[in-house]
Amino acid sequence: MDASTALNSYLRGFNHSHDEWPAEAPYDPSLAWWAALPWSSDRATSWTMITEAMPQLRLPQQAGISQSELYRQLVLRGVAPPEAMLIPSSGIFKQPEELQLRLVEHPYAAMPVLSTSNREDFLWLVRALAHRAEPVAIEAGVHAQAISGLIHWGMIRCLGPGQRASLILLHEAPYGSVPSKDLPINLNSHEWIQASYTLRLEHELTHLTTKQVLGEMRLNLLDELIADAMGHLMALGQFSALVFDRCLEQRWRAYVAELNEEEAQWVLDLTRDRAQELEVALSPWQGATPVRKQLLPWLCRLRLDQAIEKLAPHPQANSE
Repeated sequence: MDASTALNSYLRGFNHSHDEWPAEAPYDPSLAWWAALPWSSDRATSWTMITEAMPQLRLPQQAGISQSELYRQLVLRGVAPPEAMLIPSSGIFKQPEELQLRLVEHPYAAMPVLSTSNREDFLWLVRALAHRAEPVAIEAGVHAQAISGLIHWGMIRCLGPGQRASLILLHEAPYGSVPSKDLPINLNSHEWIQASYTLRLEHELTHLTTKQVLGEMRLNLLDELIADAMGHLMALGQFSALVFDRCLEQRWRAYVAELNEEEAQWVLDLTRDRAQELEVALSPWQGATPVRKQLLPWLCRLRLDQAIEKLAPHPQANSE
């Protein structure tokens, strides 16, 4: 088929994929703030500290709130209004006991992670932190949100006005909204939920890594294939083209919005072909603990329009 400018741009791969990767990411001083929270021993105090640092969590979620004087005072200036104007920190969530906080280690994208199994609570977090408390519609298939550039007054007060926070939000639900009974793997519902958490987390960390190291985090099916490959290895012990395809069914169009229908279908076919090849190419990693420093640079050099003809580098001792 004749390639349009949009299609050529879509298929180009990562611009700096062949550059040498750094030995490790620069130290992020903001992680110390999260590490100091007494989450395991005193969740109530920790949550008070979080809402004081990110007061947008206590704003009523209504249209136009991000343009209001209340938002400007509370979020942009860090000035606390009368308590009556805010939602009590103890009344934000439907199931506060389900909220979990983890500080996840990663050589390129170490990150605090807030997760919950309650869908309404997850949506509240996403709207509060990613959409400035606006009541935007969020698609049913969205179960994760990586956020950067987040206004965080705890860090601003400790580290200076230029400091911003990063955070991953996760909803503990079946990956791709696909129930375990519809997958070609032998996992029950509980096991699939657990695997989905690991898969989804590694998926988001991989996106953040391409942003950190390569300067790009794109809505592109190559990015989805790479992120899912890492997620499958961490969660399932191997990459499955069938599982990848099944979990992509409800969300693939979100990643081809700039292409016309013929181009979008062709790119989807290319992605499925690469997934089949990648399952073979990743066979040396079956059952091995993925070492991101070894595997991610190789994965990020792939292209959708080029067949995968070589095996991935064999896993070596974990130096992470």
